[in-house]
Amino acid sequence: MSMTMAISRALCVLLLIGIASSRHSTEAAKIETFNGLGCEGSPTNTFLVNGNQCQTFIDQSSVRVTDINSDVRVSFHNQRNCDTASSVGQAFGPICSNQGATKLRAVFIA
Repeated sequence: MSMTMAISRALCVLLLIGIASSRHSTEAAKIETFNGLGCEGSPTNTFLVNGNQCQTFIDQSSVRVTDINSDVRVSFHNQRNCDTASSVGQAFGPICSNQGATKLRAVFIA
């Protein structure tokens, strides 16, 4: 009986790990873009993006990222498709980022 009980406990642990990891992967970051600086007013676009994905959009002055934990890295790009060379800033966790000399065109959620 102790062997059966050990197997049952091991299966329960694996089940809990599977539930925890699938829950994390289904959570999505909320990305909102704005024509003006400061992420104020109504967003021009709203996207839901899972981790390790790039979201591109047309020239925006500010971008707000929410619904993520403080350990999730967000990078902002002044070119589409999140090429590494186009990164103009990064942060961890929820943030509102304003453009610099050029408009924002993409966000990568790590």
